[in-house]
Amino acid sequence: MNENPLNVDQALSHEAESLSQVPLFKRLEPEELERLATRVEQVDFPAGETIFNENDKGDALYVVHNGSVRIWVLDEDAEPVTLAELKLGDFFGELAVLDRGPRSSNATAMTDITLHRLSSDDFQEFLMQHPDAAIDVICEIAARMRQTNALVTARVTRNINVVMEEKATLGQRIADKVASFGGSWTFIIIYLIFLLGWMALNSFVLIYRQSDFDPYPYILLNLMLSMTAALQAPIIMMSQNRAAEKDRLAAEQDSKVNLKSELLLEELMRRTKSRETQMQEIIEGIRQLNR
Repeated sequence: MNENPLNVDQALSHEAESLSQVPLFKRLEPEELERLATRVEQVDFPAGETIFNENDKGDALYVVHNGSVRIWVLDEDAEPVTLAELKLGDFFGELAVLDRGPRSSNATAMTDITLHRLSSDDFQEFLMQHPDAAIDVICEIAARMRQTNALVTARVTRNINVVMEEKATLGQRIADKVASFGGSWTFIIIYLIFLLGWMALNSFVLIYRQSDFDPYPYILLNLMLSMTAALQAPIIMMSQNRAAEKDRLAAEQDSKVNLKSELLLEELMRRTKSRETQMQEIIEGIRQLNR
């Protein structure tokens, strides 16, 4: 039981009052809040300022007092990926504090913010003294791991063809259809029938009826053929450009998959060699015991 507890009616200090609004500290008694308040430092960051960077030393836990914080990393294409957006009462930076390792992500102020900053030693001492809070921290870490897993699942390798089709505009879809139809035997046969029918109509039927709609050498037909070729060529080129882009993306994806496979194979070989070494040491130990 704590000595010299605070009077129940005694008002909390401003810092202790703000800490009492944080879910992580909600189970603390007033006197415990006051003691914690003496160890917590309030720090302010303007919008857009970096709180810490990936691989920085994990020297403190942060709790959001007001404003919002973005937790993010850079993917293998050097593109930022948002892991979480934290609001009032959320805490972050706990992993590096718990394992004494470097920061695993970046933290940036999305708005003007005020944070509670608790040093690594004080945070670990706090968890040792309050197992319920430690359970809350574990539950929060588990929830974030689930969120990260969901994010990774959404970013796994997808079929390039499906991705390209989802992003295709109406004009690109039409170009693909025209190029597909224009390069088929169906188009050739239909066009050949049309040409023969046009020439037969203007060479025999209309002449027999004394009409000169498009007599030989079929100037109107030549004009239509030229217009068809002039329009079809850029449409086919549009489709070919999309096909080239699709091939480029597929090649990049194959390169990444091959690289990951090589790294996994190297790791597997390293572990196999390590196990072989361990097994050899065990066998040598057994031999020495049998002597």
